[in-house]
Amino acid sequence: MAYVRYGVPLKQSLLSVAYQLILVWVAIGLILMPGLVGADWPGWTATMVLVVLLALPTASVLLVVSPGASRVARWVAVVAVGALLVRLLWSLYDVGPVLLIAAVPVLALTGLAVLLLVYSWPRATSWALRDVAHSRGWRVSKEVELALPVLPLPVGRTWVARNVVQAPAGTAFEVRWLEWHGLLCRRRRLSVFVATRLQAALPPMEVRPGSGLTRSDLTLESGEFNRSFDVIGEDPRYVMSVLHPRAMQALLDARPIGLAIAEDALVLYDAAELTPESLVRGLSTIERIQLPGHVFAEFGHRAAQPSRGLRFTGARFNLSPAAVLGRFLSLGSGLLAVTLAACLAAAAVESRADGVPFDPPRSVSALLMSIAALAVLSIIGALAARPHGSALA
Repeated sequence: MAYVRYGVPLKQSLLSVAYQLILVWVAIGLILMPGLVGADWPGWTATMVLVVLLALPTASVLLVVSPGASRVARWVAVVAVGALLVRLLWSLYDVGPVLLIAAVPVLALTGLAVLLLVYSWPRATSWALRDVAHSRGWRVSKEVELALPVLPLPVGRTWVARNVVQAPAGTAFEVRWLEWHGLLCRRRRLSVFVATRLQAALPPMEVRPGSGLTRSDLTLESGEFNRSFDVIGEDPRYVMSVLHPRAMQALLDARPIGLAIAEDALVLYDAAELTPESLVRGLSTIERIQLPGHVFAEFGHRAAQPSRGLRFTGARFNLSPAAVLGRFLSLGSGLLAVTLAACLAAAAVESRADGVPFDPPRSVSALLMSIAALAVLSIIGALAARPHGSALA
């Protein structure tokens, strides 16, 4: 039984206090950093206060809210990054190039934020796709206008949807995201084709492009289909009812497109960029795949009403309070580590330029050990809060 104090679980209260303590710890560390290496840089304190008041809270929000899914998160990040850049440029103008070395970590963090914003910022539909859509009477729309069920796709947290096209048979778009593996990430993309909402919710199943030998739960009558796809599903009767001969032929003609069904969502996907050719092929395949009425009567149940926007089931971040706290601890300790290293290098360069021995208040070996300890703490926090696996794995 969880302890509750004034309506708030004790664990959540402790995590909230821990978050505030980490913020104070990082703030004090950043502000006092020049004193640790024996430097005195005008404007440093004001710049670090701005980092603490804007950058760290913004980063903590972006650890939870995807900039691809929230316009508010994107604009908050834009304001924070803009204010930091202005203040950093002003400080560099006052102090000179030495501060540039010490500010490398903050500049790198700001640069990463800019790259993330550029990557995740929604863009207009490409002209080629727009022309194809208009020639066929389809409608080009924005992601925020969609109202779709939760899509059973392995899309990560930092995603953005582009090139949204709506047709009578369904909706097509391209989604891009960053897939994290511990501290490393790689860019992924999917062309997605969502059928018009199913009349009832159905059990999950997937037809995954592959060798047919990797992970098939069922062998069907078509040898070519068995060689081309891995079929994943718990109920053979249900899977065989969905994959009738016309549906199998439609998927064979559309290779390498895959199929996923969960609840009231029927989705086709292709791990490639959405092009005019794949747009026509995907929406045509969606139109060809018709589920028999007895599938809904025998295996269906009532589905919830879809909400506005896009949502995905797979590859989600661990959004528990402890995991979010771990990521914030990783960010804070990592920022302290690289800032201390940069300040140490800047102070050494400044002493050499002035022709005086470099003699910081604390020994260089102690400072290097502190940098290593902070780096290890950052790695531990990142690995402890690593993302969940794909929902379709």
